[in-house]
Amino acid sequence: MKKFFFKLGHSLGFVFVLLFLFFSLMKSKKKYEAWEDENEVMSLDDRYDYVYGMVKKAVFCTFTKIKIKGKENIPTNKPVMFVPNHKSNFDVLVLLKTFSMLRKNNSGILNPTFLSKIEISKTKKISYAAKLINTIFIDRGNLRDLVRVIKEEKELLQKGEQSLIMFIEGTRIKSHELGEFKAAALTPAYSTFCQIVPVVIYGTLGVEKEHKKNILKYKEVTVQFLNPIKYKDYIQLSKDLIADKMKAKMQEAYNEIKENPNWKEEKEK
Repeated sequence: MKKFFFKLGHSLGFVFVLLFLFFSLMKSKKKYEAWEDENEVMSLDDRYDYVYGMVKKAVFCTFTKIKIKGKENIPTNKPVMFVPNHKSNFDVLVLLKTFSMLRKNNSGILNPTFLSKIEISKTKKISYAAKLINTIFIDRGNLRDLVRVIKEEKELLQKGEQSLIMFIEGTRIKSHELGEFKAAALTPAYSTFCQIVPVVIYGTLGVEKEHKKNILKYKEVTVQFLNPIKYKDYIQLSKDLIADKMKAKMQEAYNEIKENPNWKEEKEK
């Protein structure tokens, strides 16, 4: 019954929300340029409010319900490195919508930003929204650019206002198996002593093809936060070893969700 009303509500509001999303994307350039000219025009919270608003509209238009597991595992009021698996371009929207939902509950979780490929910064539709939340862009074809990126990641975490989301596989893995974890991606955590939180995303595999066939198809996506890895627990271990341990735990959690995709969310007490 809940699924029926979810689909009905989204069907009735689809066109209107899509229009609002279009206009919000059009305005994002002006928002970014105004903030770039004078930073005081928009605070960090204001910028996230705007981007989260667009993300909510975008996810609404895809008929997607997001379920969250393990939110009690997220450290609060301190920068964190979130390490999710990567199955689809839709993962970014899913994560931003997830954090907007957590933020709504005043959980004290810092707003996260991403490390993203440089091509996104040149995409007119979404580049300004990405820049509004301080997305760090990397030119993967330029090894020398890595020095700048690591410096910016470290500075962002040390500033203490945002967390960092790192797709440690480096690319989308189009199967139910996790890909190779790039251990070097953990360098910012080792440099700033922040906690590492593995994140499992299930339900976005093949979503691009589904959207081409039927964007109105109902979908459920699970985002699960695993136990955080504290600095004292990883500092004396190599990045490769930590990456391997994380991958094993994340694959196990992914498989558990796959076996029981219709699990029920616990109601908040």
